[in-house]
Amino acid sequence: MKKSIVVLLSVTMLLITACNSDGSGDGDSNEDKSGAKKYGGTTLYMIAEQQTPTEALKSQLDSFYELTGITVELEMAPYDDVVQKETLAFESESGAYDIIAAPYQFLGSMVENEYIQPITALMDDDSLSIIDNYDESDIIEAMWKASGDWKDTLYGVPANSCIMFFGYRQDLFENEEEQEAFKEAYGYDLEVPTDWDSYRDIAEFFTRAKGETLAGEALQTDFYGVSMSGKRHNATTCEWMNYMWSFGGGIFDEAGNISINNEKSVAALEYYNDITEYAPPGVTSKTWDEQTTEMQQGIAAMAIMFNDCAPALEDEEASAVAGKMGYTAIPIGEQEAAHYGAWGYYIPADSKNPEAAWVFLQWFNTPEIQKAIALEGGFPNLKSVYEDEELKEIPYWEASMDAYKISTTRPRIAEWNTMDEALMLQISNTLAGKYTPQEGLDSVAESFEEILDGKLPVTYQ
Repeated sequence: MKKSIVVLLSVTMLLITACNSDGSGDGDSNEDKSGAKKYGGTTLYMIAEQQTPTEALKSQLDSFYELTGITVELEMAPYDDVVQKETLAFESESGAYDIIAAPYQFLGSMVENEYIQPITALMDDDSLSIIDNYDESDIIEAMWKASGDWKDTLYGVPANSCIMFFGYRQDLFENEEEQEAFKEAYGYDLEVPTDWDSYRDIAEFFTRAKGETLAGEALQTDFYGVSMSGKRHNATTCEWMNYMWSFGGGIFDEAGNISINNEKSVAALEYYNDITEYAPPGVTSKTWDEQTTEMQQGIAAMAIMFNDCAPALEDEEASAVAGKMGYTAIPIGEQEAAHYGAWGYYIPADSKNPEAAWVFLQWFNTPEIQKAIALEGGFPNLKSVYEDEELKEIPYWEASMDAYKISTTRPRIAEWNTMDEALMLQISNTLAGKYTPQEGLDSVAESFEEILDGKLPVTYQ
């Protein structure tokens, strides 16, 4: 059972106002507390993954303070640490955070456990409408539904709306010596792969040992055709599901029954396992962080990656491949696919300042802030910002737009996070040689049945 999010990019701008908080601060008593500084003096505590879009947000926080008088203490940490800290805060009911960032796969579980609060009441409160340039109709509906909607109630707003696409060394693909060598070896032109057979050929072709020649120069280190994730981690399931969907497989079939171990899904894992031959050693210890580093170092020719990794590759101070990369859609098998991996911003049920938190979420979704974040490596939620001509000059922008049009979401069910743990374990075990792809996915299917405990066939949003 697969769902595609078709992102319609059109310019829409209306003027709506919105804001909030519980005024727990002690701001200037002479300030107008009915306007934008209604909650001046409040401090919001927020946690989010340490990544380029979050860094871009951090650089805008001074403007939020200037507008509202609200201070945001933004804590950033790696993915796993964020999840652990949020879980601890939820379970201890510490009230440590007013705003949290989380992948949308956690939404159902957070709602069912009453860890986060709906934002509908805050949205309907006219007294909280104090951000002049906020227009909820400009938020891309499909992104909002995926990241914030649970059973027709909104619990958050889309945050880092990342999606997976294909990054490749454009300079190598365009090198005449490499083009000639490839055609001689494989009998067809070296072009950006649009199918998995040519992807495999190109991965094999570019895999070379230290001392061999690449683009006319002797290699100082080994070079590889692809960079991949294979650790027992969400990064691995995120990457592999692109192959699964493209091969025609799925987590569930159209009737809602488990199909993770059907012929097409198994074929996708067989391919994923085989292609590791052309990746740097230690695939089963790597996530998207290591992939990004490998691509930055210039030791791999291609990768299936989230588009929020691309800004790091274009960072001239940190990347050896800045200006050398190309970006496009993921190769096509039986169907098109692009894994939508967005995060959302949510207000915990025990937040001490939910109204001020809602003010922040509205400000975050104004065109000026969304564009500023996009220019620094983030990805906006607003239709109007995606159409901005200045942003179209970003190297990975067009490929991102193409990916959003064919995006596919993982199952939006409360049990998915637990199911994902089982899936990542067995994919990693398969890549490590402990199981065949069929054995690994058969084990996953058994785990899914236990986790769902009689809830088949599954229906989800």
